[in-house]
Amino acid sequence: MKKTIFTIAFASLSMLSMGQSTATQDRFKFVDSIRLACPAVQDQQMSGTCWCFSTMSFIESEMMANGNPNPPTLSEMFVVRQNYIDRAKKLVMLHGKMNFGQGSYFHDNMTIIRKHGIVPEDAYPNTLESGINHYPLEKKLTRFADSVANDNAKKIDPAWVDGYTKILDEYLGKTPETFEYKGKTYTPQSFAKEVVGLNLDDYIQVTSFSHHEFGKYCILELPDNWRAGRFLNVKIDDMIAIIDSSLAKGHTVLWASDVSEKGCNINAGYAILPGINPAGMKTADIQNFQKLTPEKQTLRARTLTSPGIEMNVTQESRQIDFLNRNTTDDHGMQIIGIAHDALKNKYYIVKNSWGETNKYKGYFYASVNYVKAKTTGLLVHKSACGKLLDNATWED
Repeated sequence: MKKTIFTIAFASLSMLSMGQSTATQDRFKFVDSIRLACPAVQDQQMSGTCWCFSTMSFIESEMMANGNPNPPTLSEMFVVRQNYIDRAKKLVMLHGKMNFGQGSYFHDNMTIIRKHGIVPEDAYPNTLESGINHYPLEKKLTRFADSVANDNAKKIDPAWVDGYTKILDEYLGKTPETFEYKGKTYTPQSFAKEVVGLNLDDYIQVTSFSHHEFGKYCILELPDNWRAGRFLNVKIDDMIAIIDSSLAKGHTVLWASDVSEKGCNINAGYAILPGINPAGMKTADIQNFQKLTPEKQTLRARTLTSPGIEMNVTQESRQIDFLNRNTTDDHGMQIIGIAHDALKNKYYIVKNSWGETNKYKGYFYASVNYVKAKTTGLLVHKSACGKLLDNATWED
């Protein structure tokens, strides 16, 4: 997950889009039925670190759910910095045969917090004077790590890690060994234990693909899943039930998805699977469309500009899109609630990390069908999975 937004360009595009089709976009009227507390929208700026921004928001939301109405804003860059180090070490161990970049997955946050702790943003700021721009940093880190990984020498000098870390120090700064928070001195580890206070083993990643066994744990084949994080593989309807259960229990959901579809218009505040607009259509024509396979619906569909009838989604159609790379692991976000449009169609309320740049101040509404079709993975509190965990084992 490494979706990046250039804030100025995004804001200009948003204004242009809204100016050209305001009347159309205003047809989407959403009424929230569940909206869980979460911290303010942040801006990842020119970085592919959506996975970290969304997970930090999730953790702060969990602190709220646990009775802390004003949790500290946690430092994304503390985690991102360590992730760059861990990833480079893995690249060298694998002789350079691994995806290397800014993107990662939700479990990377959990792994790093377990091992290294966490700090508030005041103790390790996300932005330096130049703001957040990781593309020059990524270029320099990649060149350095590749030179070590591809070195044909029989012995690798372990001092390479020091040189690599100096690059991170220059761009992001050195991490603190201790810091003050509300008049008390903490280490990153003691802060994670005493202030954040979450049991990270209470959280699990979930996916839904038929090339793995359902009801089993698997390692999902995603370029950014370089830590080989495990996922509980469930059927598509169970995946939706897990999201609903989590929200009903007061827990938000981390959502990894493809946001490159033409029906995903985050500028305008919605994500749908374009189908047909029933206005002026005969009942028989609507029924005939609904009877088509998802593949044939795709060929017939017109772009929806208002709530209407979306394309159907099945386990098979979702699998085909994934294998054909029509569903890719683009972006990490946080689902914080449920809403309905004027036709009572159900949507999930999604918190983004591109700043307060659209008509919903950084949030948008994703239809259930869109989530069914385009989800690559979730991270949820285990309580949302219910009996699905009772007999879950690793696949054969």
